[in-house]
Amino acid sequence: MNQKVEAFRNSQNSLVSALDGHDSEAIFEASKELGMAVSALGTLAASDVDRYLRPMMADVDELMQASIYRLRFLRDHSSSRLQALSGWQANQAATYSNAARGR
Repeated sequence: MNQKVEAFRNSQNSLVSALDGHDSEAIFEASKELGMAVSALGTLAASDVDRYLRPMMADVDELMQASIYRLRFLRDHSSSRLQALSGWQANQAATYSNAARGR
């Protein structure tokens, strides 16, 4: 049981590090690792977690929140870059459509 909780925490740390590094391959691998850790942790009942591990779970919750904030930032940053690359101006994107060619 303790190994499952520790694996979950370690996978959260890996994901945060990968997100901070903006490394898409590392993010993908850390996400897979986290998914496996979540599945393993899902088999435990809350009463099965030792009392001394509960503070670690609070740390993991903070790491999950940090991951969420980083993912939102990366999504917004990627969206802004995509709009800039596509020539987004005044609510209209300059794309390869017929309407864009008429300009």
